Amino acid sequence: MRQLRYVILVSLAVMMASCTGNHTMKREPHLSDTLYTAKAAMEIYDYNPNRALVILDSAEIVGNISHDRASFYRAKVFTMTLQGMHLDSAQKICQSLMNSNYIKNVDNHESVLDLLIAITRRKQDFEQWMKWSTEKAELCRKYGNEVEALRTEAEVGVILAFLGREKESLQKLDNVIEKLDRTRKFNEMDACIIALRRKVDVLSELGRYEEIIPIAQKIIEKTIDYEQHPDEYSDGSFREPSAANVPDYCDFYRVKAFAYLARAYAETDDIANARQYLTLFEQSRYGQTFDGRMMISMTWCKLGDYDKMLAVYDEVVNYLKDDTISENYSTILYNRAIAAEARGQYALANSYIKRHAELNQLISSQLQESKANEYAARYRAQEQQMEIDHQTLLNRMQNIIIILLFVALMVIVFFYNNSVFQKKKMTEKNAALVKLIDEKTKQNKMLANLKENIGDDNRLMEACRILREQPDMKVTEVAKKVGLSPNDLQKLFRERFSMSLAEYKLSHKK
Repeated sequence: MRQLRYVILVSLAVMMASCTGNHTMKREPHLSDTLYTAKAAMEIYDYNPNRALVILDSAEIVGNISHDRASFYRAKVFTMTLQGMHLDSAQKICQSLMNSNYIKNVDNHESVLDLLIAITRRKQDFEQWMKWSTEKAELCRKYGNEVEALRTEAEVGVILAFLGREKESLQKLDNVIEKLDRTRKFNEMDACIIALRRKVDVLSELGRYEEIIPIAQKIIEKTIDYEQHPDEYSDGSFREPSAANVPDYCDFYRVKAFAYLARAYAETDDIANARQYLTLFEQSRYGQTFDGRMMISMTWCKLGDYDKMLAVYDEVVNYLKDDTISENYSTILYNRAIAAEARGQYALANSYIKRHAELNQLISSQLQESKANEYAARYRAQEQQMEIDHQTLLNRMQNIIIILLFVALMVIVFFYNNSVFQKKKMTEKNAALVKLIDEKTKQNKMLANLKENIGDDNRLMEACRILREQPDMKVTEVAKKVGLSPNDLQKLFRERFSMSLAEYKLSHKK
């Protein structure tokens, strides 16, 4: 009976669900419902980069992300994964974005510069690495982000060391550390720790291990102080971890400092302290990861823990497979040779050293060839840019010449029109004056025969009559007829009528 009741209740529930289901409104799908989003791609790119690239392509196709934004994320995937096989592609994408409207947004500009810095750092292209790091520092300082500018200057300090400018490198790092160490805020503290770590890297390259010890201890002191007083450091910066993540943050950097101390003490033959910090490192969560064990492998080699070192190297070789033309693999061969020699396996040690030397030579050759190709490409690009600039200059000069010719033409037209206007005005004035003279001379027609004592006015009137009737008569003849010299007649005529006899004659010629 109980089972029957159960079956009936279930049946009723199913019937009610089916009845009510017909009245629910069907929801229309939206683009945001798709799995193809930038967020989905970025959640998996570090362990499944190829799938992340597919998601980005699809996200761009369905319109969930712009082309420039998709390009940026592709460059990020190429940079951070795929064993650096697509760094050139990532660099081309970023350089294209640097010439687009995408970087008009300051955050986008900074993000693209971060990628370019990461790319050139991995490629060991010191010239470009310095260029983009310097540009980012200037950008941050321009928009008032002094802490980020100093964080980037610490990167510049490392580049200077690679360029052989060790003294300048350490001065730069000390200056950054001094400025960041003044304030008890999280953002400054985090940037200061990064700068301290950069200085450790430089000192390691220089083999100055004794100087690393106080720096590593300072990192530990900072993490302990922050862990004990997180509220006093809180500044709301985006890098600041949540309260729950503060212990993990501090543990990460503290463990890194343990590794620095273990290596420094090992290199200075203080075996007791080296073992102490090595144990602290190995017991940490990070120390048990692959990256942690790779970080401490050089210390293992120095302390004679060859089994641990070789075990992690076997993992590396298995991971690299055939991709063994790298400086990391060269270091592995060298350390394997050290381990083999320590165990009396001299033939094996010799084999590793030979492979190490051959690989170094190959890497050097490839690096030189790559640099040559890179400089050739830059030279071609520079030539193309110079040609573009030259053509632009020619076009600009042509435009200037056209404008100048147009202005000159306008000036000529203006003066020509002004001359014509003035000439016309003068002609009209002369015509009016001639008419007035004619009218006056007509009133004195009857005075045809002048005597020697005739007045100047009558002489002029007679001269006008003669020229009006005989415009081709020479002035000397006219002057003779009216009893004046040619010069006197010219002078009197101009004084009285403000025009020359020639102009008067010309006005009566047909």
